[in-house]
Amino acid sequence: MELAAVVMVPDTLGSGVMSRTQAYSTITSGAGRELSSSLFPILGNDVLQTWAERIRKVGVQNIWLTAASRDGKETSPALGQLVRQGIERLLMIKLKSYAEMDLSDLVRFHCERRNSITEVLDSRGRLGISVFDQFALAKDLAKDKKSTGIPRTGQCTQYPFAGYAKRILSAKERQELVRDALTGVCAMRPAGEQIGDHVWLGEDVSVDTSAKIVGPSYIGDRTSVRAGATVGPFSSVERDCIVDCGSAVEHSTVLPSTYLGVGLMFRHAMVDGSQLQDLDSGVIADLEPAGLARRIAPRQSKRQTSTRNEIFSPDCNAWLGAQYATVQQVQP
Repeated sequence: MELAAVVMVPDTLGSGVMSRTQAYSTITSGAGRELSSSLFPILGNDVLQTWAERIRKVGVQNIWLTAASRDGKETSPALGQLVRQGIERLLMIKLKSYAEMDLSDLVRFHCERRNSITEVLDSRGRLGISVFDQFALAKDLAKDKKSTGIPRTGQCTQYPFAGYAKRILSAKERQELVRDALTGVCAMRPAGEQIGDHVWLGEDVSVDTSAKIVGPSYIGDRTSVRAGATVGPFSSVERDCIVDCGSAVEHSTVLPSTYLGVGLMFRHAMVDGSQLQDLDSGVIADLEPAGLARRIAPRQSKRQTSTRNEIFSPDCNAWLGAQYATVQQVQP
């Protein structure tokens, strides 16, 4: 059977292809929710790109990109259209985890046991990775015309995964992934040049001579660390950020395009623009009214961003931000 793949990006925009800018602005707005998004880079790495490369290694020719609800309880009704187009076997990945797994072994497990549905679980539960045969999806659609195209859990065969995995929609687990990648516990490596003991810098980084970078730490592309500031240990300041004079970032992640004000201490936190989430309590605070942090515009890269035509199906004129070439849209 021909194998196709769908990558579902959790968001609140509904089905269809979304831009990186739309997903970024939607997920970071609204009070009382975690800040982490699967579209944010992790140590400069793109998790969507990572999954796409793993899918290609299985020999999949068609990778579809669509949107799903953030909580994972409801998926895009556009999947029903895939069934109607005659997809025989479907690998579905909800972009909510980073997992170092061999997808070819999952597909082999599914085929050898002649499963209708196989779902990947680790010790903490579902990882959001499944394989479906066409008739299992079609049968569920036939029962309910409003069905999302995802069969009930009770019909699934479990594929136990004991390898490395983190839920990247959890701010706390995301920070654990940052720590593990900086110290070599997992396969992910910072996307930059190692300049010292467990210290990595991206391109066009500016670090004042009086600033201090304590390893293990990562500074992303075009980020500026100003006079007297400290980054680290166990910290990641992603691309296009400013850590202003005298501020310190410890055991924390600063998400792209964030300005941190003068003389501040950020510890065990995730900061996205003006929003700060405490990693221990999960409480989110807005720092902008006090002028402590804010969203800033990204700087222009000195090199042209390459398009990745080999990753997603190139049959429709929709773009996933500036990082990706055209992708094939699943019509609802």
